[in-house]
Amino acid sequence: MTVHGAGEWLGKVVGTVVHGAGRGRLLGFPTANVAPDSPESVPEPAIYAGLMARLSDDSLHPVTVSVGTNPTFTDGTEVHIEVYCHDFCGQLYGERVVVWLTSRIRDTVRFPTTAALVAAAGTDVATTVATLTEEHRARAATEMRAYRP
Repeated sequence: MTVHGAGEWLGKVVGTVVHGAGRGRLLGFPTANVAPDSPESVPEPAIYAGLMARLSDDSLHPVTVSVGTNPTFTDGTEVHIEVYCHDFCGQLYGERVVVWLTSRIRDTVRFPTTAALVAAAGTDVATTVATLTEEHRARAATEMRAYRP
């Protein structure tokens, strides 16, 4: 796992939440699928810890982010940015968000079963919680101001 201090981000994605396949909800990890404003901002495929700002209400949330092609379910080539928000379970469709990546947790891999994927997702969420710092939150809160309408 690559962990960076609060002085640096692994990446940042600004975009709009769009509809996805809906699998995350069925697996117990509902995700917000983010369509990035800039394709250049899409990070390398992996699982990341991070923070997400909802620009509609200036709230900041801990998130675990999957960037990849969903190899457990498909052999497609389209890269998706899927954000599991730890402390919010409402609808985000159409909302503008900023996602800061604070650390890389692991590679995106194909799991033999959905149960194995769900177990790994639980571990990923625990890793996110353990790696986020107050410094990360403070920096994201400060940077969020630049995206207010």
